[in-house]
Amino acid sequence: MTRITAYAAQISSLLVIVAIWWVASGIVDSRALPSPAAVFDTLFGLIGSGEAFQPLLATLGRTVMGFLLGIVLGTAYGIAANLSRTFDELTRWLLQITIFTPTLILIFLFLISLGRTNTTVIILIGLVILPVVGTYIRDAMSDFDEELTGMARSFKATLAQRVKDVYLPFLIPPLLAAGRIGFTLSWKVAFLSEIFGFPGGIGWQVKTSYDIYNIVSLLAWLMLFIFVLLAAEQLMRLAEKTIVKW
Repeated sequence: MTRITAYAAQISSLLVIVAIWWVASGIVDSRALPSPAAVFDTLFGLIGSGEAFQPLLATLGRTVMGFLLGIVLGTAYGIAANLSRTFDELTRWLLQITIFTPTLILIFLFLISLGRTNTTVIILIGLVILPVVGTYIRDAMSDFDEELTGMARSFKATLAQRVKDVYLPFLIPPLLAAGRIGFTLSWKVAFLSEIFGFPGGIGWQVKTSYDIYNIVSLLAWLMLFIFVLLAAEQLMRLAEKTIVKW
């Protein structure tokens, strides 16, 4: 399947979903399920008036900062777990507990314990991303060929040269793959944090619309959330294919 065919298939699936939505909105009470035309008209109004940008940038800012924190911590953990079997065994169950703990529970605990601040949400996102990225990097590092390190030493390569020419080329593909998954998860955690108690952002707009039972506005903000996520994922896939050409 060519890239154009793949994109056409993806767009077709979205059109099918919109068509099903349109049919369902004609059957169900429009107050409970507004038509796609009403929702997209509201969405374009939010974008055209500029009302959508402040919440969008707020959610995006928290997402990116938490995502970067999780990537750094996860990469550090993955490398440390690969270098020390003792450290890996000591932290393996802790990592699994973090992965299996419902995200909503973590959100409630952090917002209650640390307060409803940007720092709280950023730390929360970072800690949610850490085990996912850490496990990915740890497993990827287990396939690293130690003969490459020995060869670099035999040529008296400096540490900076080994990091640049040996370790980074090996880590870039798994980092990009883990980053794509991690960003999607970060975006969802930021959104849920705003819905369940943190003021500001797209999630908060969804909660506010729900409180006043404005379903059209709720779905419009939700569409914005989904479209940004889809666009970010496609950009990261494109970056992955561009950088990792081998």
